[in-house]
Amino acid sequence: MVRIYAHRGASADFPENTIPAFARAVELGAFGIELDVHLSRDGVPVAIHDESVDRTTNGSGLVADLDLADLQKLDAGDRATIPTLAEVLDLTEEHLHVDIEVKAAEAADAVLSETARRPNLRFAISSFNHDVLRHVRRSSSSIELWPLTHAVSDDVLETATELGSPLIAPSDRFMNREIIEHISDNGLGCWVWTVNHPTRAEALIAFGVVGLCTDDPAALIHLQRP
Repeated sequence: MVRIYAHRGASADFPENTIPAFARAVELGAFGIELDVHLSRDGVPVAIHDESVDRTTNGSGLVADLDLADLQKLDAGDRATIPTLAEVLDLTEEHLHVDIEVKAAEAADAVLSETARRPNLRFAISSFNHDVLRHVRRSSSSIELWPLTHAVSDDVLETATELGSPLIAPSDRFMNREIIEHISDNGLGCWVWTVNHPTRAEALIAFGVVGLCTDDPAALIHLQRP
């Protein structure tokens, strides 16, 4: 089994974390999408990777300093706007599993509120901030939690066990067969980001990963085995 996730949507084809990118992932038949969430000044969870809008839009400033109305006036590429988490889930929840990466800790409760409104949503919450995941676990015993990490360590494996996580999500940069087998020996799956080349994807699948996150799901979709 290996599942293909579209990293920030199909970001090789459309601007990252925009509705066209997520719609393309649905069209391709990806098992899931990954998106990043920050909180607007007026408390709305929005899909954007950076804490500022400078890199991905024609605007400037911190997401946390801008109200939703101001954020959605910005061009996020090809005239797409910054979507709210709700808008992304409206598009995808009937079709895909959703990995919601909480970037800003203060967005966690807003994410919980939005997902609670959607009993049929298939999703996980991930974060590099493992205290955010602990906060979510205190709020819910059932939500699937994915600890994000660059390299695999005993601390990350222990955190995953503490949280009752089914997997950890490390960077491809540090992955090899031995590490993936070590993760498996600890009773955990390995979901790897960000993998864009089919040859590398095939090697990781042979090593035993359960999921691959890619900018280019069109290039890897033939490898998917849900």
